Amino acid sequence: MILSKPASLRNLLTAIVIATLMLTSRVAAVAQEGAASEAKPGGKVVGVWDGTTLASCSASLPQDRCNAQQKVSITLLEGEDGKLGGFYKCSFGTQDCYHLNETGKVVDATVTGTLVRMRVMLPDGTSCAFDGRPVENMVNGGYTCTSGGAVLERGVWRARRNY
Repeated sequence: MILSKPASLRNLLTAIVIATLMLTSRVAAVAQEGAASEAKPGGKVVGVWDGTTLASCSASLPQDRCNAQQKVSITLLEGEDGKLGGFYKCSFGTQDCYHLNETGKVVDATVTGTLVRMRVMLPDGTSCAFDGRPVENMVNGGYTCTSGGAVLERGVWRARRNY
């Protein structure tokens, strides 16, 4: 299309410049949002993770817990200092929660690259470590529960972030 009037050409160029500035502004905003989430890795895992645990059937672990499944909910929160913590809940799946521990506290949680690790303290002093790789609000990983240095239970942990 050939423009015959200089004013029409000027209006077209003005519109192109404005559109370019708006696009550049939006690209910068998206880049800034991405940088903010990279700077705060906790943002990748904060929320309510509902899922299950499935105990291993290893010969070195209690056989009465072989394939014991529980429903588990882990709520991760980010404190003002940027440190992650939260709450743990367990409920009956195919067996009771280990030692009937139905609540706990997330005392430590870290994100390193794509790996999240959490330590949960239970009321009887048992400590459970959960780890996994969150992808699109799903996590597949494992857990190990210990007391006094002895491994009490270990297995698979799967969850979905439900916020």
